[in-house]
Amino acid sequence: MSGPIDITVRLHAAMPIWPGSDGFRIRWARAIGRGDEANVSLVEMDVHCGTHVEAPLHFIDAGAALDTFPLDVFVGTALVVHLPDADLIRPEDLEQVPAGTERLLIRTRNSEIWASQTSFDRDFVALTADAARWIAGRRIRLVGIDYLSVQRWGDGPETHRTLMEAGVAILEGLDLSAVEAGEYRLTCLPLRLDGAEASPVRAILEAEA
Repeated sequence: MSGPIDITVRLHAAMPIWPGSDGFRIRWARAIGRGDEANVSLVEMDVHCGTHVEAPLHFIDAGAALDTFPLDVFVGTALVVHLPDADLIRPEDLEQVPAGTERLLIRTRNSEIWASQTSFDRDFVALTADAARWIAGRRIRLVGIDYLSVQRWGDGPETHRTLMEAGVAILEGLDLSAVEAGEYRLTCLPLRLDGAEASPVRAILEAEA
């Protein structure tokens, strides 16, 4: 690998979004071609579009907002595990994760969805509630998945709440299709939004020195 790997999905109007989401829109608020002095874009989006991080406030009404998390949660060594044959992620799939891992990114067949689909795929791979309990019990600080939710379609909020009650930051909407299993340096800084439950991020991986 040479240089950083961008594991962020591209934000555009036709991208897959969670059913009911307001999605993503960008338009020219000002345009030189219309006689304005400068080009200025206006973005309207659900903060859960594309690659984003979530804080406890998303599913816990009195939970911590994202701006209360220390920045070092989002920067540091991360382990990427590859589960190409998984239809869901159980605790036994994570036994390969060594003790002391602080940031865990999980690559599945989901990563291939981004290049081939524009509609939401309900058959994505995600964590079971037991896997969330496994992660919470290992004191992992951040967990990432390569689709729009760590929680399976049709499940209740237990998976999210288990992670959030343990203070785990959740990184969703990754594209890990170009990433081999192993250790990297992760950077996925959220916007400094006051009191928000989530934020889009630009996520990159770099080889550990």
